[in-house]
Amino acid sequence: MARRLKGKGGAKGLKAALLNHKANVQQNKVLKKKTENKIKQKTQLNKNQKKQQQNSVEKSFIPFEKNETLMLVGEGDFSFARSIIEESYILPENLIVTSYDNSYNELKLKYPHSFEENFKFLVDNNVKILYQVDATKLIKSLKLSKHTPWSKLMGPSWKFKYLQNIMFNFPHTGKGVKDQDRNIRDHQELLFGFFDSAKQLYSLVNSNKKNLEVGQTMGYNLSNNHDAKSNITEEGYGRIILSLFTGEPYDSWSIKILAKNNGLQLERSNKFQWENFPQYSHKRTNSEQDTTKPAKERDARIYIFKKYEKTKPKKVSEDSDEE
Repeated sequence: MARRLKGKGGAKGLKAALLNHKANVQQNKVLKKKTENKIKQKTQLNKNQKKQQQNSVEKSFIPFEKNETLMLVGEGDFSFARSIIEESYILPENLIVTSYDNSYNELKLKYPHSFEENFKFLVDNNVKILYQVDATKLIKSLKLSKHTPWSKLMGPSWKFKYLQNIMFNFPHTGKGVKDQDRNIRDHQELLFGFFDSAKQLYSLVNSNKKNLEVGQTMGYNLSNNHDAKSNITEEGYGRIILSLFTGEPYDSWSIKILAKNNGLQLERSNKFQWENFPQYSHKRTNSEQDTTKPAKERDARIYIFKKYEKTKPKKVSEDSDEE
């Protein structure tokens, strides 16, 4: 006969032990869950902070500095020009606004609900406005020559300024071409012509700026020229900026290849953040109507091009939203 063990035994003791073990397991599960939740919350917080920081960086992306000079080509109802002044992205005296259309009256007829107010705002801020300016034939349409030099066209203060940026927002021919291949070719010709024309204008305007020191002594405000020459190449080239919708047919325009064939390279690009330009109202090229899908609901990018350099390009992380 086996010897009986001392202490609690039988069904009662076993049941109590099992219940105790089950309680411990349950308690450990609860503790583990709490720990996992804390880690999850911390991770989510870090993600949110990172996202907020990223959004902050994106929102602050403007393709030119406040004290730099800028020429806008192909402007529509002048709402973009107005927006960048109201948001203090550019000084009014450093901005040139050009239109492909022939006159104030033509633009007023085309954009009856928006142009006049925007125009008055620019005039009140002494912004230089020019009509009949073809982005692909800048020197010719600006009628620049020995008899009409840049300083005469723009006014005395521009004699002492570099032209640092030329920007074309959402270039479009305005033609309703249904043939997709022809449509792509037409826009490639437009962009290639713009790149070439911008380089020619840069070379003419920035080739001789020996009068900068003279301008300073004469009391002209040359704050825009702070370190300005560092952005200008020996040929006088500044930066060429484009904004473009993403997707087809725009991707097929192959703007990077067109730029490369023009001796240019992409310096950087970023998402076009519509919230940065609250007063900007993108319209069709040939009317005041909105595009089929409201522009602010469409993805777009801003591209900044500079003269092609043979040096090894800097590798840019995809996380920075630059390329």
